[in-house]
Parts: sequence; C-alpha cells; structure tokens
Amino acid sequence: MFKQKYLIILALFSFLVTTAHADEPSSEPILRIETGMHTAAIMRISVDAAERFLLTASLDKTLRLWDVHTGDLLKTYRVPIGAGNECRLDSGVISPDGEWVAGGGWTGKEWDNKTTSIYLFNRASGKLVKRLSGLETSITNLCFSLDEQYLGATIGGNNGIRVWETQTWQQIFSDTDYADSSLWCDFDPQNRLLTSSRDGYLRLYSSASDGFSLVVKSDAPGGSEPYTAVFSQNGDKIAVGFHD
Repeated sequence: MFKQKYLIILALFSFLVTTAHADEPSSEPILRIETGMHTAAIMRISVDAAERFLLTASLDKTLRLWDVHTGDLLKTYRVPIGAGNECRLDSGVISPDGEWVAGGGWTGKEWDNKTTSIYLFNRASGKLVKRLSGLETSITNLCFSLDEQYLGATIGGNNGIRVWETQTWQQIFSDTDYADSSLWCDFDPQNRLLTSSRDGYLRLYSSASDGFSLVVKSDAPGGSEPYTAVFSQNGDKIAVGFHD
C-alpha cells in the first residue's frame, strides 16, 4: 500500500512539474548531423538593406546566414527543437541593419495554446538573446520595419497579427479580427503595415505614436486566396501572389 501511494505521489509530482513548464521548450539534447546546408525545404529568405547577408529559414529547424557575394555559409542559428514538426521554421527575417535575426514557425506545442515563440538572435555572435512567447499557434511570417523600430508577425488560425517595438520588445499592437490564418506582412518606408490572409482580404494599417490602426480592408483583385503581399520600394504599389 505504501509503495502504491508513493508511486501515485511521484506521478502527481511529475504531472505538476510538466504542467508548470508546459510553455517552456524542452532542455533534452537532440543530436543532429551538421551538413553545412539545409536538409529540408527552405520556406523564407531575407536580405539586409546593404545586401551583405542572406538569411534562410527551413523545415529542417535551422536558420542559416549566407554571404550574398560569395555564397559562403556564415552562421547557423538553432532554436530548441522537438519531435515531428515541433519547431520547424516557416519564417525567418534579418533586420535591415543586419544586427538581428528572428525565426518562427511551429515553435510551440500543437496541443497546448499560448506556447508558440519567436526566437531572436544576435546576427554576429549567433547567440539567442530573446524569446517572444505566449503566441497561440504557428508563426506564418515575420517582418521588420525599414527603420528597425517594429517587428511584425502573422499567425495561423484566426489569431491575426502582432507588432512589437524593438527597443523594449514590448508588444504594442494586435488585431485578431481575422476569419482565417494571416499569411504575410510587410512594412513600407512610412511604417504602414500590409498583411494578407486566407480569409481573402488584404489589410493596410497606419502607424502612429500610440500604435497602429486599420485603414483599409480590401478584397485582392486577381484571386480569392492572397498569400504573399509586399510593397514596392517607395510604398506606392503592392504586389500580391495568390495561393489559388
């Protein structure tokens, strides 16, 4: 009887510890073979403003930094990973000044809401310096404003978008009025924010000292499923790619 009670207490303690740390990535080591290249599909590419570095994000759960001019691999950034799709990277972005690298994707527990994170690295050292956590589900895209003042993220499901201010990494804006997954984001030189969504709409937000506000919500001409959406260099045009 004593042994049975002891086992029950151990099981309960294990459950409580697991529950208390449900939003933390596993600390268990997982061995990986370093090949010097990606071993799965590359989902995103990003280049700094001076066109020195090219960042790639892959389903192999790594971010890799390349020299634009030589093609040499400069750095590999690794996030905490798990089994299956856990911590595959669907998005990665380098800041325009080349100082920050951010990655996101299925970086959380599928069965447990509010565990998804965005991982921020120092580009030069490769050190993981920040984790923006508490997001509902997978990160579909990341974007830095051209002045590095903001980081935007689009989120799967009907969870909308988030914006962080990069001096403090405090979240300053969210819009969850989306009927389906938000898929893409981009900033123009005036820090207007453009997003696309599987609900069929493009959304344009203006920025101000007190945050962002929705200016236009519009159907995208040419298709019913807008996927990528980016500004032209001066922000007067928008290019849209469609899933359909």
